[in-house]
Amino acid sequence: MQLMPLRDWQYVIYWYIAETLPPDLEADLETPPGAPYTAPPPYPPYLSLRERIAQEPKGYEPRHHENTGVDEMEVLFQSELCSVEDAVEKLEQGGTMGQVMAEVVKIGWEGIQRKFDMEAAATHQSPEVI
Repeated sequence: MQLMPLRDWQYVIYWYIAETLPPDLEADLETPPGAPYTAPPPYPPYLSLRERIAQEPKGYEPRHHENTGVDEMEVLFQSELCSVEDAVEKLEQGGTMGQVMAEVVKIGWEGIQRKFDMEAAATHQSPEVI
């Protein structure tokens, strides 16, 4: 959550890091344009991040769903799959808002790394960096 002053207004902005869907769920949840949103099943509490990553084939790139933005501006956004380092570098070039978004990526990645460490400690594995 971030407070962002803008002229005479103060905005509260909520940022989040989202997960991709396993390839088999991607097809199951496909909806035609105009159809109601179909929520994916909840993330299983017993599934580790490494197990979730293992559900994707090597080199898997999630589908990009065109025209799924929540408003007119978001529909114009473009996305691409890239490394965390590349994402931060590209975002930081986008002025103040880009720097804020880069910080969101960094904080999200740090959270993911902490989750890997916690799961490794719980199962007595060595924490590999992915």
